[in-house]
This record gives sequence, C-alpha cells and structure tokens, in this order.
Amino acid sequence: MPVTRSESGTNLTNWIVNVGDGNYNAPGEAAVNSADISTVNQTAESVVKANILNRRIMAHNITFHRITDPDALVDTHVASYEFKVPYTIATSNTDFNGQTVEGGLFVWDGPTTELDYGLAFQWIINPFDPDYKALRYWDGSGWQSLGQDLEPDNDYHTAEFQLDIPNEEAYFKLDGTSFAQNIFSETTKTGFGTTVDARFQAETISIYPPATGTIPSQKVNFKDWSWEWSNDNPA
Repeated sequence: MPVTRSESGTNLTNWIVNVGDGNYNAPGEAAVNSADISTVNQTAESVVKANILNRRIMAHNITFHRITDPDALVDTHVASYEFKVPYTIATSNTDFNGQTVEGGLFVWDGPTTELDYGLAFQWIINPFDPDYKALRYWDGSGWQSLGQDLEPDNDYHTAEFQLDIPNEEAYFKLDGTSFAQNIFSETTKTGFGTTVDARFQAETISIYPPATGTIPSQKVNFKDWSWEWSNDNPA
C-alpha cells in the first residue's frame, strides 16, 4: 500500500501538552490546570509529567501530535513509540507513583459525524489499585480488559497502533505481541471543532492522592515515535 505521509521523531518536541479528562481534586484543592502538568523534551526522549506541584489531586497529561487533513479518515495509520516508567513502582515510594500510562491514536470527524474514531490503551501502575498491572483498551465509553498484565520494570516498551477507519478496524501491539481484539472505537466529544484532526497521543495520570502524607508526582518517558499513513488509492 503506497505511503502517503510519514513522520517521526526522537522526542515529543512540538507536540501539544494538554490537561486531559481523567482528573480529580480533593475538597479544598483547586481544579487541575495546566500548571499541574508538563512535558520536558530532552535530547533522546521526552518526560511526560503530572501533578508536578504535588497537590492533593489526580492530574491527566495528554501530550499529542495533531495533523489536520481530511485524508486521515480514509488512510490507514500505523504509529508507534517507546515508553518506560523511569522509577521503581512501590507502595513505599513517596516521590513518584502514578495511576496510569496511556496512549492512543484518534481521528476527529468534525465536518460530518462529530465522532472521534480510533484506539487507546491504558496500563494501571498504581500499586495500591486492585487492578495493578492490568492492560485495558478504550471502547468509546469506558475501559475494558485486554486480558493481560504488564509487569512493572524500568525497561522501554514498544507500543504500536494500527487504525483503519473505513473498515472500522483498530489493533494494538505491545513489544511485538499483537492483541487479537479489534479495539476500534467511536467516541462523542464536545468542543472539538469542525475540521478533520488526527492525533497521536502519549499520556499519563498521576496517582489518586492519599488522605494524608506525601503526595507523589508522576512521570513517564517516551521516545522514538513514528506515524505512517498509507492508501491503495491516494488522492
């Protein structure tokens, strides 16, 4: 299938940093805002951070690359990056602990359906959570099990996203292993505009804050991303 667009990078330079929707603020805490997240671009990687001020909140950092192009709805997409948790996950770690590592590939159809088509994964890394280590996928309205856990370590893992909107197919691959489920999703959104916008996303959510004691920050490293579009009948 002829390639119609190909982009890549070592880090997430020029990606957009945005507060996501997976946020919480404890009573007495101000709502989560852009000052609670950051993405730091280093030479060989980027560090996606959440709850950098150690507030009694749960903050969602979505860092994404956006391409506005109507061909995004008809082209086939293959995108990948590497990610790692750069600290030791443990109930005793009061400096760093997170709720999730997440990522996704979506195309927003603003002119016609006003639906967000795509796929996303979620890895639960909160060591206090009963679903600790679980991998999940987004079904358009909530998170569902992929039927597999990922053991925490300090190694890089490769996530690959495959999206074919005309055939309503989406598949996720982790460290070279493909999941059999078709995890194509359609999600309603508000305030997303009237253009066709494709988004490749790197995300993390900070840990749900304890009632007392130190509140950890959260960080995840991402590097070596690529995004290829292809079409048998390019315009």
